[in-house]
Amino acid sequence: MVAYISGGGGPEDPMLEQRVGRLEEKVDRIETRLEGIGNDLVEIKVALAKIDGHLTGIGHRFTALPTTWTMLGIVFTTWALGSGILIFAMNFLKR
Repeated sequence: MVAYISGGGGPEDPMLEQRVGRLEEKVDRIETRLEGIGNDLVEIKVALAKIDGHLTGIGHRFTALPTTWTMLGIVFTTWALGSGILIFAMNFLKR
């Protein structure tokens, strides 16, 4: 004996064609939605590729920036040269 799911009387059920028709409609709507989701995913992929390109450009800019040690070296060198010039000028003007 074959057990059937409740709500239907089996293959000889007169409502079978209607039920199959409703299932086909639902599957068609699901396919349409999946195609839309697929198109959205393609657009998202393109947008992410653009963002990746921008981030790569920003990364190159950051690598071109001087490091903390470079900046400290520049500051201390400037102070040392300025101090040297002041000391020289003060000694030269004393004469």
